[in-house]
Amino acid sequence: MAERLDARQWGDWWRNRSLTSFHGHFQNNYDGPLKLFWEGKFAELPQGAAVLDLATGNGALALLAAEYSAQHDRDFHITGIDYAAIQPDELREQHPLMGQICFLGNTAMEKTGLDSASQNLIMSQFGFEYGNMPAVVKELHRLLKPGGCFSAMVHHRDSAVLEQAREALAQIKRCEKSGIAETAAALVELQKTLARKGVLSDKDQQHARQLHQTLGSELEKLNRYAGQLKDASHVSMFTHSIMVLFDRRNATRISPEQRLETIDRLVAENHSYHRRMKDLRSAAYGDDDFQALTKALERRGFDTPRIQTQDYAGSHFCHAVSACLRNSNSVQ
Repeated sequence: MAERLDARQWGDWWRNRSLTSFHGHFQNNYDGPLKLFWEGKFAELPQGAAVLDLATGNGALALLAAEYSAQHDRDFHITGIDYAAIQPDELREQHPLMGQICFLGNTAMEKTGLDSASQNLIMSQFGFEYGNMPAVVKELHRLLKPGGCFSAMVHHRDSAVLEQAREALAQIKRCEKSGIAETAAALVELQKTLARKGVLSDKDQQHARQLHQTLGSELEKLNRYAGQLKDASHVSMFTHSIMVLFDRRNATRISPEQRLETIDRLVAENHSYHRRMKDLRSAAYGDDDFQALTKALERRGFDTPRIQTQDYAGSHFCHAVSACLRNSNSVQ
């Protein structure tokens, strides 16, 4: 069963101000072979081409097009749409060329509302697969000029990205199962009681000792688990954030209220990341999906699409899809 984010949840995700959907990676935008792939597509476009980025998010791919256009004096007209209430203009200070892109939030790729036969290139970087494929292909056919092209990088179930997503889900579940956040919150509540009353009852003192023991034991288990992983970034972030709260050096620096706020934030971030990874896992294409996409594109008058493995940093990163609309622009 599909486990997908809605527009509000995607809007919350993009408000982190990360340019791409890979938080902590690609700080200056997609690079290496990913950037080269797209520059090859941009090089094929005519002067003043209309370019549409589907599920643009914070505009990473649209920005690559704007940068190419500026560097090669191509005067592209670039639009980025997303069904979330995106605000990529907030990134304009770091990326001034954002100002040359028309961003349209609350806009579904299945029904864009844009003019028919208006686009030379419709593209997507990890966005197309989140839509309703037959409906999006129908909209591609309507929007593209005769001879116009569609290109997308699509998550594949067997890619390194999906392997990392599955590992991230396992780490998240392990953190949640540990009960550390709940134990830490209960301990802070006792600290608040101590600060208010100046003393704890015998029962509360015993409870506090038990909570301390449980917290230490569960943190130790998580740290041992992290030591077995290739990339333990999520577990390490979680355990470090909790340990900082109970570091004796922070006893007077962090109030109980601030500790509880931090714990609540960690829990919320954990849940958000959990939903995002499940959404990614649900959206990723398998070989059967690419076969269905090929048939759908051909039925809508596209040439047989070229589907290829796209590597990055020596690993299978995703699949790239490219197909152009026949000049007749007729449905077969």
